[in-house]
Amino acid sequence: MKMRRTRHRHRPNPELPIAFVGTYPPRRCGIATFTRDLSDAVIGASRRVSATVLAVTDARCTSEHPERVRFEIRHGIRADYVAAAEFVNYSDIRLVSIQHEYGIFGGDDGAHILDFLSHLRKRAVVTLHTVLERPTVSQQAIVQGMTERCERLIVMSQLALDLLEKAYDIPRSLTELIPHGIPDLPMGEREQHKATFGISGRRVLLTFGLLSPKKGIETVLRALPSLVGRFPDLIYLVVGVTHPEIKRRGGEEYRHALECEAESLGLRDHVVFRDQFVDASELCRYLQAADIYITPYLDEAQITSGTLAYAMGSGAAVVSTPYWYAKELLSEGRGRLFGFGDVDQLTGILETLLLDGVERTRLQRAAYAFARKMTWPAVGEAYVRLARRVLGEAAAPKPRVAPEPSLPELRLEHLIRMTDDTGLLQHAIHSVPDRRHGYCVDDNARGLLVALQSERVAPSAETQRLITTYLSYLHHSQREDGHFHNFMDYRRNLQPGQSSEDCVGRALWALGATVRWASDDGSRLLAREMFDRAITLPLGFVPRGCALGILGLHAYLQAEPGSAVALATLESLGDALVQRYEQEADPEWRWFEPQLVYDNAMLPLALFRLSSVTGDQTALRVARESLEFLESVCFAEGHLALIGNAGWYPRGGERAIVDEQPIDAAAFVLAFDAAYTATGDSRYLARMRESFEWFLGANRLGLSLYDFSTAGCRDGLEASGVNENQGAESTVSFLLALLTMLDQAGAGIDGKDTQAERDEPRDVLAGEFTAGGARAPRIPAEIDR
Repeated sequence: MKMRRTRHRHRPNPELPIAFVGTYPPRRCGIATFTRDLSDAVIGASRRVSATVLAVTDARCTSEHPERVRFEIRHGIRADYVAAAEFVNYSDIRLVSIQHEYGIFGGDDGAHILDFLSHLRKRAVVTLHTVLERPTVSQQAIVQGMTERCERLIVMSQLALDLLEKAYDIPRSLTELIPHGIPDLPMGEREQHKATFGISGRRVLLTFGLLSPKKGIETVLRALPSLVGRFPDLIYLVVGVTHPEIKRRGGEEYRHALECEAESLGLRDHVVFRDQFVDASELCRYLQAADIYITPYLDEAQITSGTLAYAMGSGAAVVSTPYWYAKELLSEGRGRLFGFGDVDQLTGILETLLLDGVERTRLQRAAYAFARKMTWPAVGEAYVRLARRVLGEAAAPKPRVAPEPSLPELRLEHLIRMTDDTGLLQHAIHSVPDRRHGYCVDDNARGLLVALQSERVAPSAETQRLITTYLSYLHHSQREDGHFHNFMDYRRNLQPGQSSEDCVGRALWALGATVRWASDDGSRLLAREMFDRAITLPLGFVPRGCALGILGLHAYLQAEPGSAVALATLESLGDALVQRYEQEADPEWRWFEPQLVYDNAMLPLALFRLSSVTGDQTALRVARESLEFLESVCFAEGHLALIGNAGWYPRGGERAIVDEQPIDAAAFVLAFDAAYTATGDSRYLARMRESFEWFLGANRLGLSLYDFSTAGCRDGLEASGVNENQGAESTVSFLLALLTMLDQAGAGIDGKDTQAERDEPRDVLAGEFTAGGARAPRIPAEIDR
C-alpha cells in the first residue's frame, strides 16, 4: 500500500472528482491502458471533472506510477482494499469507477474488490470487462455483490446486457451500455502509414495479439497460398508477442511452428511475424496501414474485443470468425464473417475484397462510421453523463460490513531469515537461526505449503525462490522407495533411519499442493514424480500420518482428477480413519485415539477434505463429531486452550496445559475453514477466528506469540510465559494459519474448496474477452489483454 499527497494542478475546485480503480501504466496490461484512456477521456469531456487513480499493483512490478495515481493497492493484500476505501471516504472524491476483470483483484476470482466496496461510503459504478455466460458460483456472487454495492454495472455490448439479465438475474435498470473506447483516428493516409513499416505499395492483411492456438492464425496461413499467386504484393502481418502461458509451457515452440508452416506453404515473402510488445499508438499505426484486418479466433464465446473495435475505428475492412462480439459489431454490412477454421470460406472472402476495391472501401467506410460513437471523446462524455445522473439520484441504501479486527499483514521476513540455499533450518535462538540442528523434511514441507500459498496471494521472485528451495530439499531427501531421510545436519549430511509417518504424510501434502498450485511446469512435474513414488505409503499408517496423506491426495486430485490410484488410495485411507474412529470412540470420548496429543484437528480436517472429493457422508459425520469433541475440550472462556505438550490428555486422565504449540492452533484454523466449506455453517467461521486469535494473545496467558517486529512466531506457551525462540515449525504454522484466514476473508462468497482459475486472458491493449467460463489453467487475465 502506498499513498501519495498530490494536488489537482490544472483543475482547481473540480465539481466532479472521480476515482478510477484498476491497473494502470506502466504496467503492460489491457485494463491498465483502458483505465488511463478512460480517465483521460472524462477529463477531456468536462473541465469540471478531475481524475484520481487507485492502481492495483503486482508484487513483481516496481515501476513508479505517474502523478495521477494517488494510492497503490497491492494485488493480494486484503487490508489494502479496505485502506483504499478509507482513503476515498476521507477525500473529496464523489464517484468511484471500478474497472473489473476477475484476474486483476486479489482473492479467489478477485473477491477482494468486495472488501473495497463494503467499506466504501461513496457512490460507485463498475465497468465489467468480462461477462461469463456460465459463471461459477463465486463468480456470479461477486458480480451480484458488486450490483448490491454499486449504482450501475457498465458493459460494452448488447449481448453482455442480455447475459447479465439471464445468467446473473440483474435487472436492466441497473445496467448501462457504453462501448469500448477507441482512439479518434483520421481515415485515409493508408499508404503513408505503410511507408513507415517499409511495405509501400503492398496489400496488407493484419492480425494483432498474443500468439496462441486459439488465435486461429493457421487458418489465415492456409488460405494464403491460393491468393499470393494472384496477388504477389500481398503481405500478412502477425504482430504481437507469444502468449505468456504458451511461452511458459513451451517457450517459443508455438511461434516456431507457425513460422515453419508459413515456410512450408511457400509464404516466406508474404508473412511477417513481429515478435514485439506494441503500445496503443503503435497499434494504431499498424491498423491504419492495414487494408484488411482479420480476427480468425476459434472461440465463439468472446463478449468484446478491443482490437476489433480499434480496427473498425481505424478504417480497416474487417474479416472475422463469428464470435459473439464480432457478430454484433460487424452486422448490417460492416464486415465479413467466415466459419471457425473454414479456410475455403476465408479464401473466398479475401479474394473478393482484394479484387473489389469498391466493396472493400464500402466496408471500411461503414465500419469507420459506426465506430464514431466509440471514440474516446464520445465515451468520455457518456461516462460523465452517467456520473451526473447517478449523483443526482436519491441515494439507495447499500449493504455495509461491520468492522472486524484486522489481520496482520502477510510478511515473510523471518521465514526468509530461516532459509538458506539448502532449505529451512529447524530451530532458532530467539529470532536468530540455530544452525546446530540442521534441517528436516517436516519443516521444509510446511515451508513449501506456505510459499505456494504466498505465491498465490502476493507473487514475487522471493516466493518463487522459496518454492524452488524447499522442493529441492524434499527431492534430495527422498529415497528410491518413496520414503524420506527426515533429518540433515548443517554440513548437508543426511541422517540415517526410517522416515516417520508424519514426515511422509507432510511431504505428500506439500507435493500434492505443488502439483496443484506451482506456476511452472518443472516444479509440477518433479512434484508429481515424487508424489507418485510415495503415493501408497500412508496405507497402514496410524491416524495422524493417514490424515496428512489424505490432505496430500486431496490436493493432488484437484490437479489430476483422473488418477485412479490416487482416488483409490484416498478412499482406502478415509475408510481406515473412519474405522479407527468407530473402534475408539464412545459417547464421552469421540476421538480416533486413546489420547489427545499434537496436531489433533488435522484428523477431522482430512475427513472434511475427503468428503468434498468422494461425497462420503459417513466421513463428513465423523469429521463433524470429532471436531465438535475437540471444541468441547479446547475452547473455554472465549478462547482456545490447547492440549499441553507436557503430558498430553489421555482418556480418563489429567489434561496437560503446559507447553501449548502453534502447530495445534494452526490445525484448528484449517479445520474450521474446511468445516465451513463443507457445511456452510457460519459458526465455524467464528471458531476459526478465535483459533487464529490464539497467536495474537487470546489464550490462557493473554500473551502474543506472533512477534510483529520480526514477523516470526514464538515456539510455545509455557507455564507462565512464552518460549521466546522463533523456530521454523512455529513460524510456518502461524503463516499457514494467516494465509488460510486471508483466503477465507478474501473469498467470503461460497466457502470455496478449489483454487479459482482465472478467466480467459486477453490481448494486451485491446482485449479479447471470453463469455464462456472455461476453467483451463492459465495465467491471470490481467497480464494479457
